[in-house]
Amino acid sequence: MAEAITRTCSTQYDQSVLKALESKYLDTDHNEDYIKTAGIQIMHNLTSIKAGGITLPQCLALNYCHISKAGDAGRLHELCRRVRELDIAENDLKDWNEVVNIINQIPHLEFLNLSSNPLNCKMDLHPSPTTQFTSLKRLALNNTKVPWETTYDLLDIMPGVEELHLSLNDYRNIPSTPNNKTYPQLHMLQFNENHISQWEQLCPLGRAFPQLTSLILIGNKICGKITPEVTANFPKLCCLNLTNTCMQSWEELETLNNFPALVDVRLQGIPFCENMQEKERRQLCIARLGNVTRLNGSQVKDTEREDAERAFIRYYMDSATKPERYDELIKKYGHLDRLAVVDLRPPNNVKITLQFEEKSEVMFISVKQTIKEFKRRMAKFACVPSTKLRLFYGDQDINMPGCESWQELLYHTRMVYTLQVKDGDRFMLVRR
Repeated sequence: MAEAITRTCSTQYDQSVLKALESKYLDTDHNEDYIKTAGIQIMHNLTSIKAGGITLPQCLALNYCHISKAGDAGRLHELCRRVRELDIAENDLKDWNEVVNIINQIPHLEFLNLSSNPLNCKMDLHPSPTTQFTSLKRLALNNTKVPWETTYDLLDIMPGVEELHLSLNDYRNIPSTPNNKTYPQLHMLQFNENHISQWEQLCPLGRAFPQLTSLILIGNKICGKITPEVTANFPKLCCLNLTNTCMQSWEELETLNNFPALVDVRLQGIPFCENMQEKERRQLCIARLGNVTRLNGSQVKDTEREDAERAFIRYYMDSATKPERYDELIKKYGHLDRLAVVDLRPPNNVKITLQFEEKSEVMFISVKQTIKEFKRRMAKFACVPSTKLRLFYGDQDINMPGCESWQELLYHTRMVYTLQVKDGDRFMLVRR
C-alpha cells in the first residue's frame, strides 16, 4: 500500500476536493507534470508518463482543508484514477450529493473517511445502476451525527462495505432497517461512545448485520445481563470489545457465554473489578468465560486456562455462596486441595554464633541492618572499638581450620539479609 503524503492544505475556505489536492500535491506554479513530496519536486515515473498524466499516491489525506464540494469531475477523475483510500475527515462537507460526486470520480476507492464532517442530514438518493459503489469496503462516519435512515441508504449504494465506523454519533435508539432489509456483507462495526446503556438496544444491529463478527462498544455505558433473546441476534459474533463500559458484576460478565460464537473479548476498565490485581482479575475472567481463546489482546493457552480454572476453584472453595461455574469446574477437576502457603521471605531474626578470640556466644540478630550497624553492635561483645576489628562470616557448613576459609565483610552499606544468613551460621571478629 502506498504511503499517504501529509502536507498542510491550503487555508482557503469553502474549497473543493480538487482544489485541496492541487494545493497539497501539485506544483501549480510550474509544469503540472511535477508532484510535490515533502517540498521536493519529483517528475512522474515511467508508468505515469505512459498513462499520459499525473498519478497521485494511492492513499490521500486531506484533513482540515475546509472541503465542502467535489470540484471539476473530469479533472478529479484524471488525478484520482489510482487512489484507493481517501481521508477527508475534519472538513465542511454538508451535502450528501457532493459526497456521491466525490466517490463517483474515484473508481477504485476502497476506504473513505468522512468523520467529523457536519453530515447530519438525510440523503435524497436511492440505489440505481448509476449509483452503486461496489469497490468501497470500509466507511468511517464517526462524529458526523448521520441519521440512521441515511446510513442504511449509504449501505444500499455501497453493497461491498465490510467495515463501518459509527462512533461518537450520539445514538440512543437504533431503528430497524426499512422492510427489515439485511446487509450480510458487513462484518465489523465500531460503535464507540454512543448512548447505549442496555443490551436490548443493540438488537436491531444484529438483525441488520446477520454476519457481524466484530463489534466494538468502547465507552458505552452498557450494563445488565445478556439474555439469549439478545444473543440470538448475533449468531456469528466472535470479537467483542467492552473496554470502559459499565458492567457491574461477575454475574453480568458470565452472560457473555450466551453469545454462541464469542471467542475474543476485551474487558479493560471495567469498574467492578478494577481494584483487583491484574493476574487475579485475568484468571477469574478466563475461568468464567469457558469459550474465550483471546482476552484483552492476549491468547489464552490451554495451560493458562487450566491454571485459571483451578485458581477459580480455590478462590471460591471457602465461600458460602458459590457461582454456577464453580460446580461445572468441580465436575471437570474434582475437589482440589488447598495450596500450601510457603513464605520465601528471609526471616527477620536468626540465631548465630559470634566468636572473638577465645570466647564465643550464641545470640539472635536482626538481618534488617547494615554490616556497619551489625559490626558496631558486635564490637561491644569484644570490648574493642569497631574501627579496630575485622568481621568475617561463615555458614554452618564451613569447617574452621583458619580464617582463610571465611568471607570478610568489607562493604559496610550492605544489608545483613543479603548474606542469606541461616540459623546456626557463624560470625567472627578479628583484631586489626
